[in-house]
Amino acid sequence: MRINTAIILLAFCAGPVVANPAMEGDWMLEIVPTGAPIIGLLEVEPNGDNWEAFVEGGPAPVHIDGDSITVDIDSRDIRGFVFVLKLDGHLEGGKLSGSYTVESEAEVSFSPGTWSATRYTPEARPTKPAPVDLSGIWKPAAGVDMRKYSMDLTPAAKSWHDGYLMHYDQPNVRCISPGIVAMVAWGGYPFEVLESENRLTFLYEVDSEVRRIFLDDSEAPEFYPGSGMGYSTGRWEDSQLVVETTHLVPNVRDFRGEPVSENARLEEVYSLSEDGQRLNAVITLHDPENYERPPIRRRAWTRDPDTEIYPYECDPDSFYRQMYNENRLDMYFERSKRRF
Repeated sequence: MRINTAIILLAFCAGPVVANPAMEGDWMLEIVPTGAPIIGLLEVEPNGDNWEAFVEGGPAPVHIDGDSITVDIDSRDIRGFVFVLKLDGHLEGGKLSGSYTVESEAEVSFSPGTWSATRYTPEARPTKPAPVDLSGIWKPAAGVDMRKYSMDLTPAAKSWHDGYLMHYDQPNVRCISPGIVAMVAWGGYPFEVLESENRLTFLYEVDSEVRRIFLDDSEAPEFYPGSGMGYSTGRWEDSQLVVETTHLVPNVRDFRGEPVSENARLEEVYSLSEDGQRLNAVITLHDPENYERPPIRRRAWTRDPDTEIYPYECDPDSFYRQMYNENRLDMYFERSKRRF
């Protein structure tokens, strides 16, 4: 008798997933490759008879069976190559743990290893200010950021993003500022913090950008124009610096080209280590026009007064000259809707 394997497979996939309800909820995920560990928020939720998961605000295919869980996380390494972390683990003693493998079409700088996750409960934010000294030069530290590749886009954002080509559409290839949403999460450049009364000034090596963060409860002046850097205000919650940025112009979030609207709000929470030598940040983009869930990035820097911040040179003529030489200028201008 001939067996129709397609029918058997369909029947298997259509059945309800038997899962431990204790899997549901928010988890702080830690992945430990060779080198510095990286962390991220894992959200596990029931969806009818099945389950869905999100990591740092982006979808992550999940399969749950009893106390066992498998999660696929698409990420990219620092060179931009995309890979998938396949996490296999189980729930025991209120903790998720297991091992993972790496899948990629390119050779990525990421090795297999172990992972674990514990329950995440947001801490109540203190309101009493206790400022700390953030002044100085900060260089990027290893680890921390998950670099989650895909996000939970709205239908409108998916429609806009479909067909995005980084080499032609990315702002910085034309020497246009990528904006603070992308810039604050880029891990390859240092920046300097200057302190003055009621204000912090961040000097970024990227695009030689200058950013002012006002600490005196001031609001943006009337008719303040939007820009890639926006208007930033900060407040101290105990020793954490919380920065909110508005008055942005439409831009893209990162190299993948996912859009940022003019109504977006960027929140950054900076915390300093006890020895004052490491600065951590949790960066959340609130933009319901484009994202069903806010994308999250995490960065860390170490204080290093010997680091040099170099001039950032960019020649837009090289980009347009290439378009001209390749007879692609017409194509480039036809794609103008991709650019703001």
